[in-house]
Amino acid sequence: MVIGLEIEVNRDCNQPASKTTRHAVRILIIYTGGTIGMAPGPHGLAPLAGGLAVPLATHCPGAEVLEYSPLLDSSSMTPRHWLRIAQDIRTHADIFDGFLILHGTDTLAWTAAALAYQLQDLPHPVIVTGAMHPWHHVGGDAMGNIAAAWAFLQGPACPGVGVVFADALYRGVRVRKLDCESAAAFGSPNAPGLGVFRAGMWQLDTARLDVPAIPRPQSKPLRPQTDILSLRLAPGFNAEWFADQLATAPPQGLLLEAYGSGNLPEHPGLLAVLGDLAARIPVAVCTQCLRGSVRLGLYAAGGPLAAAGAFDAGDMTPEASLAKLYWVMAQAEDLAARRALFEAPLLGDRSA
Repeated sequence: MVIGLEIEVNRDCNQPASKTTRHAVRILIIYTGGTIGMAPGPHGLAPLAGGLAVPLATHCPGAEVLEYSPLLDSSSMTPRHWLRIAQDIRTHADIFDGFLILHGTDTLAWTAAALAYQLQDLPHPVIVTGAMHPWHHVGGDAMGNIAAAWAFLQGPACPGVGVVFADALYRGVRVRKLDCESAAAFGSPNAPGLGVFRAGMWQLDTARLDVPAIPRPQSKPLRPQTDILSLRLAPGFNAEWFADQLATAPPQGLLLEAYGSGNLPEHPGLLAVLGDLAARIPVAVCTQCLRGSVRLGLYAAGGPLAAAGAFDAGDMTPEASLAKLYWVMAQAEDLAARRALFEAPLLGDRSA
């Protein structure tokens, strides 16, 4: 059901409030860096410490701001930062009603997915946003993205991690950056969005919002030091060299962005090595395509991986697949248990 929710609402996700219902919503803004707060420097745009203090105080009245030091271009984000953000949110979970994460756009989708898996028991909303242009850019998108995210956090108490960008709300485990120039840079190719922001109101698809009926168990923290290799296949890549590398120095986990429905080149040496690895470590397969699903074994080219027991990512995004693999490897040690966790739909990250 799609309903229009004005900013003055109570803290029940599915119930619009009367005009007299008000609650002093406490929001923590975690500013990690990114284009939204950058300023021109001698070598191009770079994060500026304290650069968002005045704009945030003006447009997010009453919010507290936790600014990271150093501020990062999101291309420098790592799983260690995913863990730090999640830990900072947990540390402040008893004090605040919601969290706004300001982040660079290039790796925002990975961070959103990683936060979603780590914070699935959190009873508060977490919104991740950023901008394609710095705040000072005339006609840029920073102010609009902040306004939409702030309005959402002032309204319904919808637990879960979402991404707000260009007046749209997406599930954190379904979003991808699709454009490196347009203000509407993000989308959710394999799943519908959760709402739109129009004329100062959120129109939310409440049937799709993730509102757990009972608290989920708190998951174990990520292990940022886990060695997971992510590889996108391309025609002409040196399969023999890659097979030698995997055999000589195997990672602890492997994510393959395969062709189409999960196909690999018919290289006997590579398939043999992958088959051997899949019997010992998590080897997950997702598709490079924006839409559609992995179906290991549908084609003969994907059969060896299916027979070896590779993890099937279904229609999960590559970003969510990698983040979930990090999360799964922290939850269980047994390979079969890890596969069951990875392949089970969680937080709407894949079609059932």
